[in-house]
Amino acid sequence: MTAACLAATILAVQPASVHAEQRHAAAPPPSAPTTTAASGSGEHSVTPAQRARMASEEPLVKAALRIRTAAKAAKAPGFAGVALRDGTVTVYWKGPVPPSSRKTIDQESAKVPVVVRPAAHSAEELGRAADEIRRKLAASGDRSVVSIGYPVTGSGITATVTGAKTPAALANTPVPVTLARTTPKATKPATSASGSGRTDAPAAPGTARTSGTGGSMGALAFGDWPNPSRQDDAVPAWGGAHLINSEATGGNEGWQVRDDETGKVVRADDKWHCTSGFPAIFKGTGQELMVQPLSCGGPQRQFVDASGDPVNVKSTSIGVVASSGVSLTVPVGGAEPFLYDGDPWTQVGWQISDWAEPVAGQSVCVSAAELGSFCDATIGDEVGTESALIQTSQGDSNLTQNMTNLGTHYEDGPVHPARRPYVLADGSVCNTFDFMDNTDCSQFAFAPGDMGAAVYTVPADGDDTGVTIRGLLVHQHDGYLQNPTNFHIIGADQIFAAYPDITLLTSRNDRP
Repeated sequence: MTAACLAATILAVQPASVHAEQRHAAAPPPSAPTTTAASGSGEHSVTPAQRARMASEEPLVKAALRIRTAAKAAKAPGFAGVALRDGTVTVYWKGPVPPSSRKTIDQESAKVPVVVRPAAHSAEELGRAADEIRRKLAASGDRSVVSIGYPVTGSGITATVTGAKTPAALANTPVPVTLARTTPKATKPATSASGSGRTDAPAAPGTARTSGTGGSMGALAFGDWPNPSRQDDAVPAWGGAHLINSEATGGNEGWQVRDDETGKVVRADDKWHCTSGFPAIFKGTGQELMVQPLSCGGPQRQFVDASGDPVNVKSTSIGVVASSGVSLTVPVGGAEPFLYDGDPWTQVGWQISDWAEPVAGQSVCVSAAELGSFCDATIGDEVGTESALIQTSQGDSNLTQNMTNLGTHYEDGPVHPARRPYVLADGSVCNTFDFMDNTDCSQFAFAPGDMGAAVYTVPADGDDTGVTIRGLLVHQHDGYLQNPTNFHIIGADQIFAAYPDITLLTSRNDRP
């Protein structure tokens, strides 16, 4: 998107004025949030141990980024990638390391532990092979390959395939290809159901029900949410809030209720539920924007929060880079440089201070609207190399490139303090809504409504020193037989490369 195009769009979609009582209360510092009895724990999700781990990794991350940046800038032959491994920066290289890259590695070795490991293939080799596979797939119209990626270790290509057949594009490749088979999305578990759910009892704080709002909105998830919170975000907007495409054609099961007539847990409505990403700013005019998942819908769609209030100014002029997997919208009343943290109805948050590229092996947090923030995740080995066909709210799919693998370390049992701490009738702990029974209790780190969540790292100390954005969660596992703890993000570097006329909104460039 060109600067002139976005500038013209912004002039055409200036948001209407809002009443003072609709605004956030002067953006209170995240360390002193406004809380109510209904707001959940009101605590940050990160534990002291997780925070200490991120702090200890920061010098390693900086060294890894310097090594990777220098290798790419020099187009050094043989470079495969770099990762954090057990307190060490591990560099993967095919063949001898060139003198210029060896110099950079030696410089960083004087600061932190660095080792060089042999790689079977360079990133350049794997990239060419992946591009050739994508070209053959496009030419044949074969859409059974839903993702292609290769790791920083240089071992080869991994392709996720639906069905039992092996596509011809994956045969006779110059590098080894490992197949991961998955069940198509249309296949549902036996315990799942679809349709419109309802609850007869009035909605308690933090409990979903359905409400017919009329017009094109349809039936939307609704509750007696604390305001501001993830579920009833105020103006200006924060990142990490509940986002609903009110014009979607079909649901993504991103918000669920119990149907009292059948006793089954079903989708709350036929809309697409996602998480608002993070705030950005247009360099030309200072207009505040939101970076969101394109799979939830583009800027021409009307997004609302869980209470049905519009959260964006619709636009048909904002250009979208479909292969990036992300989109831009103009939030009603602007945005603030904050991310929600804690449980799904929290009023606690983090200030945003910076952005940086993700590094394999790096510990991160995720600010998600449906299941709450989660800080037991790690950047996977496929950094900036994954491509996938991502289903959209209009029933189609976009080929998104340059994704990064995100692995979670969810453990069954007692929930994280800032997750949904519900105790079920049998005394067991559930990591989801209190109206779900033990068989419907989610054992996953994230749910469909969490797509769009910001991925970030937490500062070493202090509540208002600001977090660093590392990317945006855009893609779940492709099918029910795939690993439910694996997800994909778009790295912050890829987002800003796709939209070069925006920059991160922080306290430094936020307008009064």
